Amino acid sequence: MIMLENINLIDCGFTNCFVIRGEKGDILVDTGREEYRDHIETWLLNYSITLIILTHGHADHIANAAYFSELYNAPVMISPYDMRLARDNTCRPYYITNPLGHIMKNRTEMTMHTHITKFSPTIYAEEGMDLSPYGIDGVIVDLQGHTRGSIGILCKSCAGYDLYAGDAVMNIPVPSMPMICESPKKARETMERIITLAPDRILCGHGSPIICGQKSHRLFIDRF
Repeated sequence: MIMLENINLIDCGFTNCFVIRGEKGDILVDTGREEYRDHIETWLLNYSITLIILTHGHADHIANAAYFSELYNAPVMISPYDMRLARDNTCRPYYITNPLGHIMKNRTEMTMHTHITKFSPTIYAEEGMDLSPYGIDGVIVDLQGHTRGSIGILCKSCAGYDLYAGDAVMNIPVPSMPMICESPKKARETMERIITLAPDRILCGHGSPIICGQKSHRLFIDRF
């Protein structure tokens, strides 16, 4: 667990999960790979999980959704556009967008063929959905491109505004658009939207947080 000014990041190897503290319980953002289940569960002993939000349908972000939903009796929120993908990661084509994507191609293919325990979403996420009923001052934002149903969570924090961006933004080793995309055009439009939203911190599904005022944030703005 990495704690940076109220950022609760659970490092699961190449993938990050997050916990957002709420007034009515805590929200788990993504659930990691199955092999990290025990690691994640240990850290979650410190929290009271009442909702699980999945930023998109790839296995490295949803593999433990069924398990944690049952364990905590917590509803699962995901975009309806990624439900088919959540059942079969190979159902839609994708495009490699940068050299790192080519380097990681074998790992990506392995992820796409990972068995995913089926889960039943309780809540379908949509653009502008108010999250105050779940105890946080935030909304769902559409971040499609990496996948058709990629979403983010924009919420108030001690730093101003945080954006939990899933794989819409990666920071390995520098900020970039996703290394693989179902729609590179939409992914680039999403990057431009994120700049317009101007969050103070961007919490990435892969790589370190991008903090306003730090070098990584300047690189992010300059690149897009």
